[in-house]
Amino acid sequence: MKPIFNRAPLTPNTLSPLPLGSIRPEDWLLEQLQTQRDGLTAGLDERWADLGPECGWLGGPGDCGENAPYYLDGLVALAWTLDDGALKAKAMGYIEWILASQRDDGWFGPEGNDDYWPLMIALKALRQYFTASNDRRVLVLMDRFFKYQVTHLNDHSLKEWAVARGGENMELALWLYNITGQKHLLELCKKLRAQTLDWPNYFHTFANTVPMSRSLKWDRLSEALEEEKDEPLEGEKRPYFHTQFHLSHGVNIAMALKTPGVINLFKSGFKEEGGFRFGWNKLVRHHGVASGMFVCDKHLNGNSPTQGSELCAIVELMYTLETLLGLGDFNAEYADILEKIAYNALPAAFSADMTAHQCQEQVNQVKVSREPRRWYNSTDGANLFASVPDEDCCAANCGQGWPHFVSSLWYATADGGLQAVSYAPCTVRTALDGVPVRLTVSGSYPFSQSVEIKISVKKPCEFPLYLRMPFWTRQPMVFLPDGEIMQVRAGDVSCVRRRWRSGDVIRLEMGTVPRLTKWYHQSGAVELGPLLMALQPQERWEKTENDDWQVTAESPWNWALVRDEPMKAVYSGARPGAFGKGEAPVKVLVKAVPVEWHMDGGNAASVPMVPAVREKDARVIELVPFGGTTLRIGQFPLGRGK
Repeated sequence: MKPIFNRAPLTPNTLSPLPLGSIRPEDWLLEQLQTQRDGLTAGLDERWADLGPECGWLGGPGDCGENAPYYLDGLVALAWTLDDGALKAKAMGYIEWILASQRDDGWFGPEGNDDYWPLMIALKALRQYFTASNDRRVLVLMDRFFKYQVTHLNDHSLKEWAVARGGENMELALWLYNITGQKHLLELCKKLRAQTLDWPNYFHTFANTVPMSRSLKWDRLSEALEEEKDEPLEGEKRPYFHTQFHLSHGVNIAMALKTPGVINLFKSGFKEEGGFRFGWNKLVRHHGVASGMFVCDKHLNGNSPTQGSELCAIVELMYTLETLLGLGDFNAEYADILEKIAYNALPAAFSADMTAHQCQEQVNQVKVSREPRRWYNSTDGANLFASVPDEDCCAANCGQGWPHFVSSLWYATADGGLQAVSYAPCTVRTALDGVPVRLTVSGSYPFSQSVEIKISVKKPCEFPLYLRMPFWTRQPMVFLPDGEIMQVRAGDVSCVRRRWRSGDVIRLEMGTVPRLTKWYHQSGAVELGPLLMALQPQERWEKTENDDWQVTAESPWNWALVRDEPMKAVYSGARPGAFGKGEAPVKVLVKAVPVEWHMDGGNAASVPMVPAVREKDARVIELVPFGGTTLRIGQFPLGRGK
């Protein structure tokens, strides 16, 4: 299948995703996806009835909501990315049932469901399957369903989650429009826009600048929602507290950050064009933490590093960035944010073998246990490691993170070339101007900053390669096959257009040094390239009576960094594996001093603000990649010498 670009009258785009399966992971990234397959994905349907033979999405009497479509989305992406026959067969069980479930009027899915939201997720999974298989039954189902919506949205309108997440529906309809050119799909998008929360205006004005726990206690909000439960939830009559619930919900926001960009394709405006930028800058300012995420446990709740970031929000924010990259012109900031989340927040939410995960992860996480924390409205066990934890949406949805990221490492360009987003090891197979092309990306990125790209072509051919230089690079250079050296700038994209021959190699040198960034309570985070570095105390893992895992620290974690002391990156030379497995491939050595910093229930207390330290007590401590840790300190107090 060829890459798809926007038809008129949609706003033109310069990038398009490659079909699923075009990009295969290699080296450490391959081990990461194989670990997910063996740990999280392959047997989840056997452990969890919501996904098993009795679920509504296989024709049974069981759950007919979002869980099975969420699981299918990640399952399809992983199966075709790894070219795994067993996973493909498992996915086809759901796909065949869904394709056969469509009614004469165009509606599809379990009989017990009349909500659009689970269908939107199912369509997302089917679209991926189509790009890998070219099974045109998917297009038929989507076309008939979208015609149902055009006809019935006035009397069968969006409700609940679909009201907040209507941008997902619009984006799917526009994808089909780019294939078929049917004008009723543009009409549908306008109808969906009218029934979806006004995210462009929300991100422009952004009222949620304080933690929800300070602005609206959960008990008060839940009481207000109960009082409003009999009021209409559709159209312009949505009750106030129902709207406030959705506008502050972290997963909704992670999804909705793409909605202004989607709307901008068919109804361009200032708020639509700048929607992500407006929203993201304010989210980071008021709710951002050093892992690349914003706090949402489950609603926006400030920027303390002991507050939680929900795993569902992590993978959905990644998907938002991946989608936005394909909707318009390349934006280097999207790639920078995507990398930081993928190499830090995403892996940190899983055990090393990926058999268990957390719903809420913390940047400063010194105890994993079931006990009250200062969440907004997550459960007491939300940071336990489990296969099916208290909040099951994360268990179903988290599988999309890694395989979607692999599929987004490179994009096709409108001028017949390829654009790099991130340089994790992979092989890209596609055809450019009818010529089969293979790119092999090798190196240990992001654990080292030297990358080689080897080109193989069926016959010599000319096409452009667009190479992204991350913002953190120092004196980056591109070494071309003929010996020429390109001087490039951090934060820029460099185009290499030439007649390529098999065996041509490009080498990228993207040097970097540890840097200190400032966060909540004047805390400091140590970053190296796209990696957040963290102190990892010794850990003791214990299984609970519910087969969850709790983790406690066996060595001190309460350190302050000494200001203005040099930091040193040390590369072990070891071959990187999946996050958390084996020796850390890179460490940063920093000077630190123990400080008075105690527990607050199950959390580390708030970061001490500029504590006084005696520099003669300083010692060197090791920081390792945040994504490979369970317990850690990622945001440190910055000590003031005396």
